[in-house]
Amino acid sequence: MRYQGVNVLKGELRDSATTGVPHTGIRLVGHHDVDTGSSIFTLMLEPGQMSGVSFFAESKHRLFGGGTLVCVPLLYCSTEYTPTGDHIVYRHTYKRPLFTQEELERIQKSGTAEEQLKAFVFTKSRIGYETIKGMSYVGRSRPSWQQRYMEHVEDALEKNSNRRFHEAMRAMQGQNVICVHDISAYGIPEASANMIERQLIKTSTLYPMGLNMRI
Repeated sequence: MRYQGVNVLKGELRDSATTGVPHTGIRLVGHHDVDTGSSIFTLMLEPGQMSGVSFFAESKHRLFGGGTLVCVPLLYCSTEYTPTGDHIVYRHTYKRPLFTQEELERIQKSGTAEEQLKAFVFTKSRIGYETIKGMSYVGRSRPSWQQRYMEHVEDALEKNSNRRFHEAMRAMQGQNVICVHDISAYGIPEASANMIERQLIKTSTLYPMGLNMRI
């Protein structure tokens, strides 16, 4: 193992915060079963990849069930990061699974412990899903992204808004997809958030590439 203790990781994150160079190499993958209240976490080594936290929550409720995945750079979850503002930039993306339920059941029934662990990580992090073309939206906000997202949900499902993001929300209802929420920048000044948001939209989500209707 690369990490021998929390202090080593804290030192590396402190260096990342100071230099602005993203920390790489590890990912904390978590899963929460809303129906039972149970949670599980595992730490994975990912050489060359930006370190982060992936948290997958799901429910099989017949009316309110579904899955959502939140991905946050590890530094933002650390006490070594000091916010310089109160704005956040985020991305919401609809993705479809790269696996079938039959494959999962086979591994759970007859797979080795290592295969079962790999299947868990695969299905509870972004590596197990592919982006649906054109189904990504970038935004920024001063309140929490969760609050802003629920405002979008209300506009889509209750107010029948015709914005492309809201139309996509309605179209994805009942589909075998998950919505992945990526935190692109956190705790930054408004001017910086505006610049990052505009750049992300311009290069990746401005319609027809994605669901943003304007820069």
